[in-house]
Amino acid sequence: MGAFYQVLGEETFECEPVPGGVAAATHHGVHDLATWALSRTGLPADYADALDDPSWDAVIQAETDEALTLTGKDVGTPILHFEPPGGTALFGPVISRLPGEREALELWEHVVALSRFPGFAELKRSLRERPQLPAFGVPPGEAGLQEDWHGGSRRQRP
Repeated sequence: MGAFYQVLGEETFECEPVPGGVAAATHHGVHDLATWALSRTGLPADYADALDDPSWDAVIQAETDEALTLTGKDVGTPILHFEPPGGTALFGPVISRLPGEREALELWEHVVALSRFPGFAELKRSLRERPQLPAFGVPPGEAGLQEDWHGGSRRQRP
């Protein structure tokens, strides 16, 4: 499935921005995008039918509930569970730039180290760059515009 996620990510985030939404979903629709990515990676295209299959809702809800019991409810995704079943779970990391291999390894080692301290709860700042992705209008090698996020959203609160 790793190749599927890579193809899906490239089509979603490494294309030029499209007015009104993410380019891949705007051009293809979510089901057609999933079918295209599955077939491109040699996986059965009918896996895309799971997107609209309500029989998966209970499974997804149970896994979401389990993740939130490990982190608390005031988080987003991704939620990473370290050293299960007893280890801690954390939301993040949230990054805006694609690190090089050495930087990625160093970042990951620090995240794992923080997860091993049972009293660690949060590091956060609301000033964020737009992600370094063509779909967000930020070419590789450039930093995105810095924005002040309020409660995880770019929308200004009254």
